[in-house]
Amino acid sequence: MARTKELEPDSLKERPSTHVEDPTIEQLAAAAGRTDELAVRRQLFGWRELISTVIPIALIAYFARNVDWSEAFGTLRRADPVFVVAALVVYYLSFPVRAIRWARLLREGGTRIFGRDLLEILLLGWFVNCLVPAKLGDLYRSYLVKRRFGISLSRTVGVVVAERLLDLFVVFGLLVVDGYVAFGRTILPDLNVLYVTGSALGLVILIGLVGLYAIGPRLGRFFPAEVRRIGRLFREGVLHSFRALPVAGPMTLLVWFLETSRLLLVLLALGLYLPPSQVIFVAVSSSLLTTVPLTPAGFGFVEIAMVYVLTTGFGLAQNDAVAVAVLDRAVSVFSVIVVGGVLYLRTQRAERIGAAA
Repeated sequence: MARTKELEPDSLKERPSTHVEDPTIEQLAAAAGRTDELAVRRQLFGWRELISTVIPIALIAYFARNVDWSEAFGTLRRADPVFVVAALVVYYLSFPVRAIRWARLLREGGTRIFGRDLLEILLLGWFVNCLVPAKLGDLYRSYLVKRRFGISLSRTVGVVVAERLLDLFVVFGLLVVDGYVAFGRTILPDLNVLYVTGSALGLVILIGLVGLYAIGPRLGRFFPAEVRRIGRLFREGVLHSFRALPVAGPMTLLVWFLETSRLLLVLLALGLYLPPSQVIFVAVSSSLLTTVPLTPAGFGFVEIAMVYVLTTGFGLAQNDAVAVAVLDRAVSVFSVIVVGGVLYLRTQRAERIGAAA
């Protein structure tokens, strides 16, 4: 199969890199580039993705046995389209902020890159995350950065890991502080699973960072030079990114302000209201469950948890809570599938035109 020539916007054209890959790695990258379209299609529509879709459907079907769907859909039909559009606008405002933050983290590795260069790639990564489990969209967008800008894949993956760590730190911090504000000292026992999950993630992250910084270089002595090089680039991508914390930290808070605002607008669209502390708690606790690697975007787990917190924790009627979960996920997941799908098809079309030229 002949390698196709990509036709991309000026901001996405390949740029020279100061990093030189081993010739073997370059050959593998070239082979990956030639088979990228086929590989992505297999990844998006393989049997594993079918299983990851069946799991949440089964979960939702089990927990939704006693839901009065006629009332839930009645609540959805009364949704104010103005607030729904506002929720979409606020949600998509978070993507430029994420892209700028990602670019800032990448620049700590000496790469001259800007948020506008990464926005489309970020949306494509989110699109893949909404379709496949295990956050594979993050690996996919790292690969696109490698292919389009010539940045080492190992370093880029390390930066994406650092980006996700920032999100988890902020989410867990908000969960603890806001949980105390929302519940005081009377937290429902069943909600302790959220705190246990967050604490476990925090501990794993801490151990991982200590190991990456202190133990990783020592263990590297026992591996071949190429493996050591890849590990070094990954380690630098993670650790060097935290130099940008004075800028990336406030931007992460802004991202989660926009995420919470989206949920507030969804509630207002349905004629419902919760105090800001409760809205923040629902937003961050739901986001924490998107890290569950079994399903795309935590599908199944997030909806069930959201309905439980809204009903048992904050006293919403079951049909109202179900309507909130459905509308919020339509804004934050299904709209991304539509937008990302259009971007993906446009990219493929541009590549075919470039190949024919």
